[in-house]
Amino acid sequence: MKRRTFLQRSTLSLTAFGCSQLGLSLAASRYQQVLAAPTPRKLALLVGINQYNNPLNGCLTDVELQRELLLHRFGFLPGDILTLTDHQATRTAIVQGFLNHLIEPARSGDVVVFHFSGYGGTVTAATGDTQTSLVTAGPALASGDTLVADDLLEDTLLLLLRSLQTNRFTVILDTSYIYPGKLLQGNWRIRTRPTAAIVQPSKAELTLQDHLLAQLDSETRKRWDSPYTRVPATPRLPLPGVLLDASQPGQLALEAKWNGFSSGLFTQALTQQLWQTTPAPTLRISLGRAKEQVEQRTNQEQQPRLVGQKGQEQALQPYFLPLPEQAAAGAVLAVEDGKTAHLWLAGMAINVLEHIGPGSLFVIPNLAPIELQLLSRDGLTAKARILGSGTVNDQPAAVVPGQPVTERLRLLPRNLGLTIALDNTLERIERVDAISALSAIPRVTSTLVGEQAADYLFSKVTATPPTQVAALPTSNLPAIVPPRNQTTGGYGLFSAGREIIANTAGEAVKAAVRRLIPKLHTLLASKLLHLTVNETASHLKLRATLATLAPQEKTWLKRETHRLSQTDPHPNPPAAPEANGLISLAIGNRIQYQIENRSSELLYILLLGLDNNGDLFFLSSPRLLPPDSASPELTSREQRAALERLSGWVAAGETLTLPQTTTSFQWVLSGAAGLVETYLICSRVPFTQTWNLLATTVRPGADTPAVYPLPNPLEVAQAVLQDLQQTGESNKASSDTLALDMATYTTLRFTYRVV
Repeated sequence: MKRRTFLQRSTLSLTAFGCSQLGLSLAASRYQQVLAAPTPRKLALLVGINQYNNPLNGCLTDVELQRELLLHRFGFLPGDILTLTDHQATRTAIVQGFLNHLIEPARSGDVVVFHFSGYGGTVTAATGDTQTSLVTAGPALASGDTLVADDLLEDTLLLLLRSLQTNRFTVILDTSYIYPGKLLQGNWRIRTRPTAAIVQPSKAELTLQDHLLAQLDSETRKRWDSPYTRVPATPRLPLPGVLLDASQPGQLALEAKWNGFSSGLFTQALTQQLWQTTPAPTLRISLGRAKEQVEQRTNQEQQPRLVGQKGQEQALQPYFLPLPEQAAAGAVLAVEDGKTAHLWLAGMAINVLEHIGPGSLFVIPNLAPIELQLLSRDGLTAKARILGSGTVNDQPAAVVPGQPVTERLRLLPRNLGLTIALDNTLERIERVDAISALSAIPRVTSTLVGEQAADYLFSKVTATPPTQVAALPTSNLPAIVPPRNQTTGGYGLFSAGREIIANTAGEAVKAAVRRLIPKLHTLLASKLLHLTVNETASHLKLRATLATLAPQEKTWLKRETHRLSQTDPHPNPPAAPEANGLISLAIGNRIQYQIENRSSELLYILLLGLDNNGDLFFLSSPRLLPPDSASPELTSREQRAALERLSGWVAAGETLTLPQTTTSFQWVLSGAAGLVETYLICSRVPFTQTWNLLATTVRPGADTPAVYPLPNPLEVAQAVLQDLQQTGESNKASSDTLALDMATYTTLRFTYRVV
């Protein structure tokens, strides 16, 4: 798009675009280079809009997520963070915020953050040229067959960013620009302006662009005005800082309803990772972990990206700032009468946060033995009773706002179940039949799509494998939409991101649901195992890697406990692709896990997972048990022999490979394409109940490692949870809860896609 044709130069005064009081001449003195302050200033402008004609739900939460992160994790001052939400977030107000709060005070070396959550869209000039835009709170005005919207255009944002005297800025855009014709994508809400009408930019916006452009030097203006062919999402001029975009060009940005709140998938994943990140990981690594979460939830249909000149720096820290040494589940927001603490828990994994129960314990690092006992939770906030008293350097200490908190004891409901959302493409009678059939299955509940958080989606499926997807109309995403005239093939179970669950397609609704029962047990087992993951909170010192041995030797993923990263820093594997999000491994690859036990004692291990065929599996790792670890419940010679073929353990200071290279067994990826989730569970005490159950279930026939599918996945997962409870403060549990002590075990999770 040529700028001259798009801007359609206007002679309107500055008053026309509502910013005359700001002196938008942007005098040269404002842009003169000055010495940076001795301490770099940290400035942020956070924008979130829910109140559109078709409202969103999670944008204000996104602003809260960013604000609390900047305050308590990165040391921003409250007065240096400007928030604009709902009706406050007009185009004029956002521009004013940029000019007064970011451009005017920022100097070279200062840190700047701009965040936007809301609808995105596209605007079209009279010439037919288009560009993306951020939809503000200003109304769109009808003009014939078109709408004139008060959007903040892509080029305007670029010009505002280039007006900053610092290149240490981070832009986060949790929005998208393609409208597929529906508000929902599976159980997720789409953040694109829901209109098919042609939208034109306002004259005020075009005038603003003119005045911002006038501040650039002649060479830069020449580059801006020169003819070019726009590549999607490629800015007209290089972006000096960092842009974190919620999705790739042509993809959707989605928001989710969780248990108690809504948020953007990307903002939630990103901020959670930054609560858990310590100084060693770079922005690329932290973003990669967030991308992995988003891509897994959306079947890789939303893939966040990192752009900008500064984003090319491999060692770049998040927001250009150092992080605290301690990972955290959140922070103390306030204290009442010295007895009750209000907590912000955005650093917790979302699945754990949704299910953690009263009685769970948190601690403040370096403030032992003070504990915070959870009383209640409301979304991302919680109330906790302050137990005990603490000291720092032999002086009495107290709980005060701003202190980080970490998990100590995790209480979970024993009878946790699955929630299945019924797709809105089902006819009323189909929904009635599905509700009736699902209600007969223990620990399974149903809801309508979009109404609440759900684990999976029940929908119609297409007849043609292997590209079966939920039958949701998303016209701009061909990979999601069945081909024209394609017939339907009954009903099945899908992830919330609309990926078909293997071997779930069926004919009639009730028959399909009945056939799903074994699969639902498997998926519930995986959910229970996922709730044990505690990489950040575990007190053990453990590191594990996933590597391929053939056709090439390469380390792909690394997971380690925070305790180990603090005391024994280890560089990330060279060129580890986890920085790119969810990794893919080809069928035929030979894989191996490597476990480093840097704790001071022997640890018992289990390796379980959900494979690419949709089955729960167990890797046997035969080793003779240490003499003092035999279970008293295994009295017969046959039972002990079976246990020793199933058991796994790694001594203090030892590095163990699974499977071991000295055996004839080779773990080669096979089966259908799909997602794999592997859980490496390590405990200070033997997995007695689990081993007993496995010994009667898989019946290994040789002293050789092997991967076994489990016919009773839910029983095995429940036995694992019961064993983990026995390792710690089991007295804190009840008939309705399980207590997992962070001091006694570690669960590390590895996720990848088999292709």
